[in-house]
Amino acid sequence: MRIALDAMGSDGAPAIEVQGAVEASLDHSCDIVLVGNEDLLKKELEKYPKKGNIEIIHTPEYISMHDPPVLALRQKKESSLLVALRKLKAGEVDAVVSAGNTGAVMVGSRIILGIMQGISRPALAQALPTIGGKVVLLDLGANVDCQVRHLCDFALMGIAYSHYALGVGNPRVGLINIGEEMVKGSSVLKQTFQILSKIEGIQFVGNVEPNGVFGGEADVVVCDGFVGNIILKTAESVAKFVGNFMKEQLLKSSMNRLGAVLARSALQELKKTVNPNEYPGAPLLGVQGIVIALHGASLPLGVANGIRGAVKAVNSNLLGHIAENIKKFSCKEITEIEEEKSIYNLDILVNENNKD
Repeated sequence: MRIALDAMGSDGAPAIEVQGAVEASLDHSCDIVLVGNEDLLKKELEKYPKKGNIEIIHTPEYISMHDPPVLALRQKKESSLLVALRKLKAGEVDAVVSAGNTGAVMVGSRIILGIMQGISRPALAQALPTIGGKVVLLDLGANVDCQVRHLCDFALMGIAYSHYALGVGNPRVGLINIGEEMVKGSSVLKQTFQILSKIEGIQFVGNVEPNGVFGGEADVVVCDGFVGNIILKTAESVAKFVGNFMKEQLLKSSMNRLGAVLARSALQELKKTVNPNEYPGAPLLGVQGIVIALHGASLPLGVANGIRGAVKAVNSNLLGHIAENIKKFSCKEITEIEEEKSIYNLDILVNENNKD
């Protein structure tokens, strides 16, 4: 198995990507292809005498965090991200991992790889910690405005990811809302509630409030990208605040410091649980290929876990199971919903790219 890593994407590129790739390569579960500036990557790799099978594909360009995604795709066709995605499209690698510009990852994946048959829109998913387990939250920002069809598709894709990538037996599906009652929320949420309730074979638990996401009320929680992104960033901020607050309080007195020593193992476990680098990245579900997006501020551990997440997604045939779910759980109510046009006119983008 070959995993392509956009080695120029993160805030600390390429050092962070190279170190993460080396860590993952020692598992010997895959060959890793570093895509980026060859001179810089060779220089970083020389720091690690012990490593698995890693190769380099040189690219003269990269897409920065500040580049407008659509413009960058037009002007930087030999960037590390686009070259990696084209390698995936050609079947030369089995997955792509990137800690780069998330907008470029999403738009580039849709244009180069295409959307899976039966999927209205791709969605970014993320496994988050709950009391006693993990919850898959989607969408996290790929789609700010969503219609009923999109939310239903997110649920079916989330079930496949939860079951086959995270090992949840029969994932419970919830719909983010401001209340548990089915009459709450917008017309889109009300209609989505009704449709998900009618689909035989899925375990729909109804509306879930934000506190229920982390309370373990569902294994898959569906929302539009705006709401999902807010939830994710709020959770990260709260976790950081709690960690800093606890550290400050534990250093206030000798008694507190003694308590910290006694509770060290529990505190270390808490730190590990809320650390986003401990999780296997955010898969872009619904495109015709395994693409894992990582946070721009990822550490080497996060990059390594993103690569491991990609390996697991490939080994579990995640794409095949998503396709199966779309066919298996499709119902008249979903198929009759008119698909909303994308926020990007992908046909125009493709035509313009072909002209250049």
